[in-house]
Amino acid sequence: MVPDMRIPFSPDSPAPVSTSTDQPARVGFAGFPSDYSLAILLSLLRSGVSLAGIATSLGANPAIAGENALSQLADHLGVPLLRLARVNDYDSLVALERLRTDLFVVASFDQILGQRALQLPKRGWVNVHPSLLPRYRGPEPIYWAIVNGELESGVSFQRVAEKIDAGPLLAQVRVDVRSDDTTGTLTRRVSETGAQEIPGVIGKALDGDPGRPMELSAGSYYTSVGHRRIDGVESVITADRLVRAGNPNMLAATSCGGRLCYVVRARLVAPGEAALGPRLSYPDGDLILEETVDHCGCHHGEPIGSCPHDE
Repeated sequence: MVPDMRIPFSPDSPAPVSTSTDQPARVGFAGFPSDYSLAILLSLLRSGVSLAGIATSLGANPAIAGENALSQLADHLGVPLLRLARVNDYDSLVALERLRTDLFVVASFDQILGQRALQLPKRGWVNVHPSLLPRYRGPEPIYWAIVNGELESGVSFQRVAEKIDAGPLLAQVRVDVRSDDTTGTLTRRVSETGAQEIPGVIGKALDGDPGRPMELSAGSYYTSVGHRRIDGVESVITADRLVRAGNPNMLAATSCGGRLCYVVRARLVAPGEAALGPRLSYPDGDLILEETVDHCGCHHGEPIGSCPHDE
């Protein structure tokens, strides 16, 4: 995932979500500087809670060590920014404990919380996950929903447990997947939907709602993603889905004039249909490559064709 380096917009502050003492709840936030994570954080601020601090995972992206949208927000709000290499280490636990939080909200945080970390906020941790859990547990659920041709996605709010995306559900909202959705367009709609639910979910969590346990055996788990090659897949439908799922942060790859290239946009056409532009042919149709680039756009900075996400 490519980080957002600038704050997308300025938060405002309506009536606060309060604790039983009628003081604004002290809520921490842990996440990655992405569209999705920032939408949840900004909604959290608009709910009127007292933001105790922001935590991010230092190893998730080299840009996190420098200035980015999360660091700008922390500076603007005057709250601590914790860049945590290992959240369960002693130093990290001490830093989290000093925030004195009533609750912690997580969105796109790539570390597993241990028991000691989970016990630090008075009302626990709430994870905001962009899928209809227990389906698509794990990283990049929106990517896999598009690749698998799902007709709906959504956002789930859950109590955090020691297992990945396994805690009980506090709330869940569905979002339709459109036939032309990319990961970028679907993420924006899921983010907007999830952000609207934040005040109610925070209120439930602060009131001690334990959530509804999930039946994990009815769900699914998918691993992280890469620059999937589309020139060897079995159908044009699969190739089109891989292109859309890879846009914007994990572009699908193919060969352009004998060298590796990455596909930003493509269009389905019938076999043999006249259309301008380079094309890939499959048994069930052709894919016109409308826009390609020679660099993957990932954050690693390796020479062209040597990204660790390349297949």
